[in-house]
Amino acid sequence: MQTEHDATEDVIDQGMVDVVHDQSLLVSEARLSIDAGITKHLGASLVLPVRMVSTDIRYLDASGSEVRLVREGIHHRNETLTGLADPMLLGTYARSLGRVRLAVHAGTTVPLGHTEPDPFAMEDQPHEHIQMGTGTFNPVLSLDAAYAWGAWRVGGFAFTQQTIYESGKGYQAGDRYATGVSLRRGLGAFGVRGGVELQAETAERWNGVIHENEGNQGRLDAMFVAGGSYAVSAQLAFELAVKVPFVTHVQGGQLDMPALVELGASWSIGAPKRAAHVHAEGEEHEHEHEHEHENEHEHADHAAPAAPIDTTGLDIADLGKPGEARDLVPVAGKITIFDFGAAWCEPCKTLEPALVEMVRANPDKLALRRIDVVDWDSAAAARYLTPGGFSLPHVKIFDASGKKRFEKTPAAGQLGSYIEEIRALVAPAAPVTSSTPPARPRTVAKPRVFTIQASGQGFAPSNIVVPRGTPVTLRFERITEKTCATEVVIELHGKKRVQDLPLHKPVDLTLTFDQPGTVTYSCAMNMLRGTITVQ
Repeated sequence: MQTEHDATEDVIDQGMVDVVHDQSLLVSEARLSIDAGITKHLGASLVLPVRMVSTDIRYLDASGSEVRLVREGIHHRNETLTGLADPMLLGTYARSLGRVRLAVHAGTTVPLGHTEPDPFAMEDQPHEHIQMGTGTFNPVLSLDAAYAWGAWRVGGFAFTQQTIYESGKGYQAGDRYATGVSLRRGLGAFGVRGGVELQAETAERWNGVIHENEGNQGRLDAMFVAGGSYAVSAQLAFELAVKVPFVTHVQGGQLDMPALVELGASWSIGAPKRAAHVHAEGEEHEHEHEHEHENEHEHADHAAPAAPIDTTGLDIADLGKPGEARDLVPVAGKITIFDFGAAWCEPCKTLEPALVEMVRANPDKLALRRIDVVDWDSAAAARYLTPGGFSLPHVKIFDASGKKRFEKTPAAGQLGSYIEEIRALVAPAAPVTSSTPPARPRTVAKPRVFTIQASGQGFAPSNIVVPRGTPVTLRFERITEKTCATEVVIELHGKKRVQDLPLHKPVDLTLTFDQPGTVTYSCAMNMLRGTITVQ
């Protein structure tokens, strides 16, 4: 950044003359951001920024020639300042509502960055206007929203950081505001985005006074944003963004920013096998100027691991690494089902156990291959879903000769009929070969028992598959005090049934499900839910 301003100075061999302060600055910052999922919807973040500001100053006379001052280094000097800026602690609540994803972040900055003494009280002594921190705890609040369809995603954010009191040195930084919208397009492992951002900051104060001759007096910047990303794997991704101001309004002699350049890398760890970290769009914002800046990060919605599904002895396997686009090779001599899913896809959590049960009922006839799409930027989505305009869940089926017989994404609200359509294709009912009715069994089989545990994380397993028209026993057991599931509520045949769940005491509900489809049950507060797939 470049800035110039006029002043009258004592120049060597010339005395007091008018000169121009010609100053250039390079402002850079490196941030380590650590985001942790605590529960399905709650997370926490820590941002540690390290700032570097390099300044270069020249003094020019009326002819443009460089001169030297009798007393240099009072206001400006050639120097590089490096240090920790104020870290940021944030808590996050994130939730997905269909294709819409919302996240609210709230927290505070921590006054660990160095602040200089009041420069306006040291006019005739060497002083510094560049501040690494604010010296105060500053509340932070932001909201992110995104809507995804196919390989596209539109997102927006709003952010504010408020300075509510002055530091022990009398410094009170300006309040900060930012908002923006962007459009992102996934291209396999690559992604591109563009949008606009608006950033604003109010004036700083020293001992309650806004100085009009120097310092931060408030500014507003509107910027075009363009960027791209590349996912090396489901865990590692890189992003580059450039922000160019097209409208700048400043108070006083502040700096004009020619551009902001951002380069980032993210690494995700600790996610379950089919719940890899979903990379959120880097809708960050910054405010670079002569004093200080922070930024806000969008955080991913960390899904809680689903209860594992027992596939022992079945021809079921995950195809490739998460997000990877492998060739779909049917299993010779078997009907092969390719199941495309992702950790954030709620219908996938109902479909997968239903497909497993189909294979379990026909182990010599069926094979299941699961593809974890991860997100719409993955190679798997780009190869198999995006070109056909498909969504999730999605299934492709090949017959025993290797010919494709089925490929479909279910319509909204039609998951039950979708499962039945697949079942009819891969495991049709055996034909009736005799008009003689089967003999009545001599003994009545006991209802099959399904055990469901209730904890603070929800019901496990979150979905069970039961036969239609046959009595089954649902055995609920609450295993912790820290859960809202002290009761279970289930609606069947138009009647709602509420059953208390005492701690560590199994409770049996024997029910008959007459219609195929999905039945939902929940805790009394409807915060924890489970599903029953009726076949």
